[in-house]
Amino acid sequence: MRLTLKTVGAAIKAGNAGSNQCDDPKGIPLDLNTVKRTSEAPPRTRSRIFGLKEAPTFYPTEEEFQDPIKYIQKIRPEGEKFGIVKIVPPKSYKPEFALNTEEFRFRTRVQKLNNMEGEIRANVNYLEELHKFHRLHRHPVTKLPQLDKRPIDLFRLKKEVAQRGGYQKVTAQKKWAEIGRFLGYTRKQCTSLSNALKSAYSRVILPYEVWLTQHKQDTSARISSSTAESGRTLNGGKMQQPSKDSPMAIDSIMSLPTTTAEPSEISNDIGSQACEVCHCGDNENEILLCDGCDRGYHLYCLSPPLTAVPKSDWFCVKCLTSAGRDDSHEDRPLYSLYDFQKLCDRFKTDWFANKADPPTEEDCEDEFWRLVDNPHETCEPEYGTDLHSTQHGSGFDAIERAPGNHSSGDLWNLNVLPVLPNSLFTHIKTDISSMMAPWLYVGMCFSAFCWRNENHYTYSISYLHWGETKTWYGVPGRYASKFEDAMRSAVPELFEQHPHLLFELATMLTPGRLLENNVEVYAVDQRPGQFVVTFPKAYHSGFNHGFNFSEAVNFAPCDWIKHDLECVKLYQKYRRQPCFSHDELLVTAARDESSTEDTQWLQEALTEMQQREITSRNKFARHYPKTRQLIEDVELHEDQQQCIYCNCYVYLSRVICSCTTRASCLEHATELCTCNMSKKTLCCRFTDAQLENMVHSITFRTFDPNAWITKVQQTLRAQPAPSLKILERLLSEAAHPSAPVAEAQWLRDYVDHVTAWIDEANKYLIPATRRATQGPDDCTGEGYRRIRELLNDAKKIAFDAPELGALQNTYNTLTQWRQAAERVLRNPLSSTKDFNDVYQLGIAYGSDLPEVEALKKAIEKQDWIETARRALDNPKTAYNTIIDLVKTAQELDVSGGDPVYVSLQEKKKQCELWIDRVETIVERWRNGPIAASAIRAVLDERHHLPPVPSMQVKVDALATHTADSAKEVESMLQRVQALARLNDRPPVREAQQILKRVSALPIAMEGTEELQSEVAKVDAWTARARRLFGVARSGTKSFEAILDGLLENVVPIITASLENRNDVYCICRTVESGLMIECDQCHEWYHGPCVKVSRRDAKTHSSYVCPVCNPNCDVLGKDRIELAVLDELVQGADHLRLLPRSYTELAELTRHMKTYQRAIRAFCQSKMYLGPDDLVRARQYLREIEGLDVAIPEETNLLRQKLQTASSMSTSLPPRRLTSASPSSLPATAFSAVTIQSASPWASRTSGGPLPGRAHCVCRRTLNVSDASSQMIGCDACHGWFHIECVNLTPIMVLSIDQFLCPDCIAIKRRNQPPAPKRIIKLTVKPPAPPSPSRTTPPSSSPTPPALTLTSSSSPKKRKHHHDGHTTSRTDKDRINFSVKKTKLDFFGKN
Repeated sequence: MRLTLKTVGAAIKAGNAGSNQCDDPKGIPLDLNTVKRTSEAPPRTRSRIFGLKEAPTFYPTEEEFQDPIKYIQKIRPEGEKFGIVKIVPPKSYKPEFALNTEEFRFRTRVQKLNNMEGEIRANVNYLEELHKFHRLHRHPVTKLPQLDKRPIDLFRLKKEVAQRGGYQKVTAQKKWAEIGRFLGYTRKQCTSLSNALKSAYSRVILPYEVWLTQHKQDTSARISSSTAESGRTLNGGKMQQPSKDSPMAIDSIMSLPTTTAEPSEISNDIGSQACEVCHCGDNENEILLCDGCDRGYHLYCLSPPLTAVPKSDWFCVKCLTSAGRDDSHEDRPLYSLYDFQKLCDRFKTDWFANKADPPTEEDCEDEFWRLVDNPHETCEPEYGTDLHSTQHGSGFDAIERAPGNHSSGDLWNLNVLPVLPNSLFTHIKTDISSMMAPWLYVGMCFSAFCWRNENHYTYSISYLHWGETKTWYGVPGRYASKFEDAMRSAVPELFEQHPHLLFELATMLTPGRLLENNVEVYAVDQRPGQFVVTFPKAYHSGFNHGFNFSEAVNFAPCDWIKHDLECVKLYQKYRRQPCFSHDELLVTAARDESSTEDTQWLQEALTEMQQREITSRNKFARHYPKTRQLIEDVELHEDQQQCIYCNCYVYLSRVICSCTTRASCLEHATELCTCNMSKKTLCCRFTDAQLENMVHSITFRTFDPNAWITKVQQTLRAQPAPSLKILERLLSEAAHPSAPVAEAQWLRDYVDHVTAWIDEANKYLIPATRRATQGPDDCTGEGYRRIRELLNDAKKIAFDAPELGALQNTYNTLTQWRQAAERVLRNPLSSTKDFNDVYQLGIAYGSDLPEVEALKKAIEKQDWIETARRALDNPKTAYNTIIDLVKTAQELDVSGGDPVYVSLQEKKKQCELWIDRVETIVERWRNGPIAASAIRAVLDERHHLPPVPSMQVKVDALATHTADSAKEVESMLQRVQALARLNDRPPVREAQQILKRVSALPIAMEGTEELQSEVAKVDAWTARARRLFGVARSGTKSFEAILDGLLENVVPIITASLENRNDVYCICRTVESGLMIECDQCHEWYHGPCVKVSRRDAKTHSSYVCPVCNPNCDVLGKDRIELAVLDELVQGADHLRLLPRSYTELAELTRHMKTYQRAIRAFCQSKMYLGPDDLVRARQYLREIEGLDVAIPEETNLLRQKLQTASSMSTSLPPRRLTSASPSSLPATAFSAVTIQSASPWASRTSGGPLPGRAHCVCRRTLNVSDASSQMIGCDACHGWFHIECVNLTPIMVLSIDQFLCPDCIAIKRRNQPPAPKRIIKLTVKPPAPPSPSRTTPPSSSPTPPALTLTSSSSPKKRKHHHDGHTTSRTDKDRINFSVKKTKLDFFGKN
């Protein structure tokens, strides 16, 4: 019965009896008679799997077999083609198996075959990552989703969805059924195919993919900044983060969640457990250990941080995203060969138990690849691999006991072969026992070794001592790059997780997959007593057919050195640890004077080393000129032997710093530490001269003059035309002092002659694209003739060089081209394409023959004809193009009778005539307008001519400006004629600008006169306003400045008045500032400059009466424009159709003044007579009027009359009362008069009362006798009659008045009174008190004489004013307190 899952568990148990003996020093020895020891090959019954071809098998003769390295070098040209070969020794070669089978013990590793194959391994790893992810997030996937009674391949499902654009796109485009078909499902078998796949993806795959994408984005964003932030230092050295493009990038990202330093790089003194993020061992109780790798992380260092230790298993990011790094190997207990033989035999027997016949080699090979490629069947063989001979012994005799053995001369002994004199391993001082000592391999059926190539690209040789066949597969070194590309394309997921996958020897890919990617794969079967050799760079793998024992070792012939250099550079790129220093090997070989082998390989390698090192030093010096240089040839400490960053050996030169014990190569000097480069030191083992001498010393070491002459003769005899490289090599050897002078000089002249010839030949091999800089004079054919001469000289010189064949090809090509050019030029039917093809070919060949210029001219003429025809057919061809074509035709000697040329000339002449007319029109208008018809004619005519850009610009500009100006004039007239308020009408400035633009045009435009008339009206109105304000204002201010000044004067005063502000003073109605003076009568404060009172005047006078209280004084001297005149000017602008410039300001000024005028009139008409409370407001209005720069005389007089009437009533004698409208009905006593010195013009009317129909009283109303309610009172001085309400009286008050004087009479009486007696005036400096009810008290009620008070804001110290009755703080300097006795004067006229 065939098992679907087979392991060796049962066999292991069966072998326990033998295993238990492993603890004894000696066990049961292996009977070598029970194992196969012959190399007979059974005949094949069928071709190899995958159609693989056999690698060659070589059979050396006894003589050839004497020197293994020499023989391998002999078959190398053939063997390198296959990468792997088999060598069958002569029958006489039968080395004894020297290993003690009783004491030999080894440990095996379990291999899971289906986990070796790349794709299956990636599949299994992905499932493991999914499992860990969901378990970490507490949603474990205990069972894989199934469809059609079998598990869904989640890995393939993920890849198919990714290839189609992702989950969202697949869902939107409904491609789940298509994916199902690719996975092997059909709708007939699965009715819910799409839903099942979509559900499996969204539930299991999608959460992990979303998390993984976000993780990659976060870690990629940290790459650029992590270097500076994480402080990555090691003993003072700074480690650089790998770039995103480097192979180490992903691995570095996965290693650390938030930093880039490796755990191994942290100092060992941290403690038992350090956090992988902060590298600190503090707070050990807060460190969470990963269940996968046992790395520690602080809970608060995680992203996002954790608050408590998870109850279930927890994995770090590295373990989540890098599953499967165990490489499917598992170590097993110790075995002896006897025990392992029983295990192997039983395993193979059980595996092929259902097979009637014993399995053949073909059966084993087919079964092996079936198991590797089957993800559902697991086979776990064991392999005793990588057993080092220094610990376990060797199947060959050891070197130390070889003299006493019959195989003492066996150079094929794998212990001897690596250290043969012609093996380069003898020059390596570093311990490389891993490469120089053999490795043992004990195999069982199906145990395998995965694809790999050898360290440092060395050769390897394997010998099968006894046992079953071992099958090898090899890929030639020339296919190494293709092999690696095929591996990466097959399993990109594995390479993303493990960039060093090819170095890990853990991945298989079937030869069939490699062949599909055009990678050649060869196979060979190794049997007992046979050698298998792998060549440098060749990838190889294989498996065992059963229990066997083999041994393998590396070796390095001279030709390997170039491969080692390539591998060292690869290791440096991947930052992989090399085994030894390539440069140290070369230097050691050069210093070994006892070496007698051919040193040609060493010369070439040393020359490359010298050039590479000097180039690196020069580059370093250019970048860091301030770095100190030191020459020292000393043994280096282990820390300074390799670069801290890329791990390459720094044998020849290194960079060190005092802050660290480590070193770096020259390329990564900045990664050593954070110190400035000027503080670092470049240490070189040799100077540049010493390196050069080392190269020369190899050449001179074994120089023999006679041998050199013979060598030269043999070379020239074997090669009648030797190459320059051979000649230079011979000449370099002739630099030895003992070289024959004559022969060396002859060879030197010979080489110089050849070098000069090659240098000159190279000039003619340069691609002819450089001919673009050559002029027509260069096409003389001189280069062609010189090439022929050089070819003739080469025949005489007799040498071989690549340039010789290239020059001959050039000459032949030019000759053929010349013949083709002549044929094309002679053919009258040749087209432009024919000319151009031959011409471009000549340019490509670098031809300087005269035919090049002839072809160029022919092409230009053909191009001109085609271009001219297109220009004539195209009505949009510009005039400049016509001019250029005519000029080109003249340069190309085009016939004057050519029809195309004639047509061009006609076009040119028509354009010139039209240009003359345009220039005439454009220039003539300056002398006067021209007719529009002339311009239209020019515009119409241009449509039939080629465009003339320069003239068309002028014509188009003229037409455009004319049309635009006409539209502007028409639009302006429409706006002017529209009925609208003056403020909405067009500004006069716009009209003036339009007229200015129109005046610049040569055409008389309709509507311009009307617009000019309107502008003239506005100008007349503006001139009138200017004249008016020129009279009202003197000085040099502009009209606009005068208007601005008026607004600045009027608006604040009126605004303060309407708002009834009590914090302003004076006639300017502003706040306190500077010198201020108080009126003795109204007690109002005034600014000295406003009322023209200086500080000196204030000190020399004892009394002051303001212009409001004394209307006869005119100290202000204002010459103001009246509101009526201003209003008339504004009203006069209503008939204008354009808005004047200053109209808005004048209208605003008038509006404010009229508002103020209406307020005053309303105040005056509110009461017939002003009461005591109204006197303050009336005086306030008068102050404001005095401060205004616009006069309102009627309101001024009305206010003064009101004040005068109120004052008169308060001081006049009691008048008599009238009981009716007529004074005649009152008693006679009522008309007794006060004695008046002069007769009044009313004296004759008092007896009869006021005459009816005449105007009386201060209101000048006509007396209406029939109005009984109108009571009047007569003045006892002037006998005038007044309405009692106009003089602020009531009928009751009249009954108590005995004598009445009108306001005019009271004023006359006051003027005739004698001067008042002297008063004592107290002058003090203090601020004015704010307006209060006490200010309404008449002056006569004041118990003390009024004070003349001065205030100034320019005192040296700021004063604090307290208007609430508190004391005022001031300096003694500001105190002015004096009293003067003198007669009270009316400062601005008598009271």
